[in-house]
Amino acid sequence: MADQSSESLASYASAELDWDRTELLNLSDCVRAGLRSGNVFSSEVEKLSNFLEAALKDEEQKYPTLDFEIIEYARLDKLLSEILQFVDTMKVASLTPELHQLVDTVKVSNLTPELLLRFRVNGSQAKKLHRCWRHRFREYLFMMDQHRCAMMVEGGRLKDVSFNSSLDYDLGKWETKRLTGPVSEVEASLQFEPGHWWLNITCAERDGIVNSSLETPTKGCYGFTALPLLTGSEELIRQNTVRYVREGRTSEMHIPLMTQVGRKIRILRGHRLKSIFAPEAGLRYDGLYTIRQYGFKLDSNINKYRLELTLERAAGQAPFEYLRQVPRPSQMDDWALYGKLEGDKIKLLQGESSYLEWKLKQREEQISREEWLRSKLFRASFSRVGGGGELPDRRASAYEP
Repeated sequence: MADQSSESLASYASAELDWDRTELLNLSDCVRAGLRSGNVFSSEVEKLSNFLEAALKDEEQKYPTLDFEIIEYARLDKLLSEILQFVDTMKVASLTPELHQLVDTVKVSNLTPELLLRFRVNGSQAKKLHRCWRHRFREYLFMMDQHRCAMMVEGGRLKDVSFNSSLDYDLGKWETKRLTGPVSEVEASLQFEPGHWWLNITCAERDGIVNSSLETPTKGCYGFTALPLLTGSEELIRQNTVRYVREGRTSEMHIPLMTQVGRKIRILRGHRLKSIFAPEAGLRYDGLYTIRQYGFKLDSNINKYRLELTLERAAGQAPFEYLRQVPRPSQMDDWALYGKLEGDKIKLLQGESSYLEWKLKQREEQISREEWLRSKLFRASFSRVGGGGELPDRRASAYEP
């Protein structure tokens, strides 16, 4: 390959290109995330240009080496689609000054004119590469998501997890076989790193970080207490320290944690949690936290108990700015497939009425979370103007919990 900087993506070996699919997936995720947030960096654009040039040269060979499996794994089809969509947006914006100003402000806040020009060239290359793949793979190129969904069930994120329509609890209708056999604490520490992500809590139960698909503190097969924060709300009260609040019956007050004050536990956060630290989708392991305070009392006004937990994030872990990037675009692809799969199963096993009810409930939850976040950021903006410590940007480092 002519460009040395592209050697991390592909290198010549035995007169053939040897593609690093892990690096390609990382490139795809980085560029897609950058296009969505407006934070695209020159290093990513350079790597993208090198990849597109190498891929087009590969298509000129009699037997191209960038095969279906690599394209599918690295989400390269989706990368091309989002590049083309971005370039089309730029073209439309150039025709309308008002829209151009809006796009400059919201979509491409840190793209220099040079990078924008490079992206236009990339767009032309992406369009040509997509035509090559469409000719080479034909209808299979458009069926990649169906194949990804089948792979996800057979040996991917939904391996050993099954849908059970008879289950009746708020967190889902998935189940898995219980894992048996204790594992040492050393092995437990190696098994999970902050940023580990699952589609749902049942997948986390399958892997052993928790021992139940319910929202309750448990010791998984690794003997370490883990608490999934799936509902309720959470507020930052000082640097690295949050207060978690939930309301419910006595059985929902996590009473076993009363004896864990002063100890470290694993904290997982779900997308339904009303928190600026909650992932956009699914369930994420956010690391070790020390329980500093535990308390609950009866709220006579609503006749419910109120639990308050003060949690302090342990030092020396991956910065939370890294965790905010999870789920990545490729993981969000799987989340979309998972949602469609779950909806299809509900429709098939429980009927159209149950499916519409499920869909409506999901929409209501999404609206509730969005309204909560808008309200939170609105209040934070006044706090900032008044000299408070909170910033109205969900990605701001000052929110480090």
